[in-house]
Amino acid sequence: MMRERFDRIEIIDLRGNIRRGERAGVNGDVGVFNIQVGTAITIAVADGSKVDGALAKVSYIDSWDNEAFSQKAKLDWLQSGTDAGRMLGATLVERELLADMRPAPFQDGSWADLQTVFPFSKSGMKSGKDSIFVKFEPQDLETAVAPLLAMRDDSTFDKSAVRKYAYRPLDFRYYYNDRKLLDRPGPEMQDTWGADNVGFYTMPSGIGEGPAVWCHELHPDYHAFRGSYGGYAFPLYDRRPGNNPVNLSPALLAGLAMTYGQAVTPEDVFDAMLALLSARSYTLRFAEDLEDVFPHIPFPSAHSVFERAAAIGAEIRAVETFARKPGDAFLTKSLAKEESDPTGVLADSIDWRDGEIILCADGSGRVSGIPEHIWQFAVSGYRLLPRWLGARAGQTVDRAFMKSMRDVAGRIAELIDLFDRADIVLADALKKTATRAELGLEPTEDEND
Repeated sequence: MMRERFDRIEIIDLRGNIRRGERAGVNGDVGVFNIQVGTAITIAVADGSKVDGALAKVSYIDSWDNEAFSQKAKLDWLQSGTDAGRMLGATLVERELLADMRPAPFQDGSWADLQTVFPFSKSGMKSGKDSIFVKFEPQDLETAVAPLLAMRDDSTFDKSAVRKYAYRPLDFRYYYNDRKLLDRPGPEMQDTWGADNVGFYTMPSGIGEGPAVWCHELHPDYHAFRGSYGGYAFPLYDRRPGNNPVNLSPALLAGLAMTYGQAVTPEDVFDAMLALLSARSYTLRFAEDLEDVFPHIPFPSAHSVFERAAAIGAEIRAVETFARKPGDAFLTKSLAKEESDPTGVLADSIDWRDGEIILCADGSGRVSGIPEHIWQFAVSGYRLLPRWLGARAGQTVDRAFMKSMRDVAGRIAELIDLFDRADIVLADALKKTATRAELGLEPTEDEND
């Protein structure tokens, strides 16, 4: 209606949505008002200047693009447009009637997005009450679930319903898969994932700093990406009878084969995407785009770059899914080294200082060799090692616990290295990318809208 009735529309995006957390590469973004939601100024002018039947000319300008993050910087930036009567440097927005009044993301939508590449995607399982339905050990579920089962006619605990699943990045748990009791069991996702699969998990918007996707081998939890705000799973295979067993667009596989002059395997395509979307610079380069849409994939035009991405992605997949141990170069003797014996249970709060942490509430269990970059490593604000420890407060710190903690630290160390290597491949891929049109792909319905 606005495009039809007005002659020109100016959008001034002042950002400042602090409820979603910081986006990659931006520190200290705040609103122009003392509120938590973001703010934009919309100036819609009806002066009869356009031709009958034409749509309004829409322009968009972003405070982030102009390095305005603090409240004062944004107000000063707005003041700079006083003399001209408008904000200089706005971008013309030419999109469909029902599309956003902002530029299309990812090079004007020329790259394929995850929902185009994967025909099937759904959110993960949501128990509704993790304290009952989710446990670290399978034997603890029977006691927790028994009172609920007793309220039904069928009060028998079904051991076959106990499933191991991906709870958070580098953190698996067990849940009781009773679809009548769970808040959001996700039967279609469960059937698609099956007993043997691998897939991406990510957010539809607001991804923030860190890898843009995470790879899980186990059926994922609803919060399997960053521990909050939900997310979507993109499995590589479709285990439902009668469906295409590979959950990748046939047009994509054909388009890549034509681009490279040779066939590509679904596994290599998956791994190449994993590397490109895990590169440390990806979320920094495309931070504004990722505020609003799923990640888009810059498939390289050169087959040699694709092969390099697939090789690195295969290693990332192996580390993130626990398919192998961390490499010896990363799981060193000095990493998470036990300096004093733990004699109690894990403390509720663990502080890091100069590479050391104290595990137990009684002050025992001093551990050295925790570099700051490992302690701070996060996926969209979810700091993996501190959150892994925090979730296990009150557990006995024994040999098995120490081994698991060192394993997580080693995986983080190797992933940091792999993400850095993926950066180099991403830079080479961006020199020349295959567009959606070249790959014979159509945009998703959501993007058309």
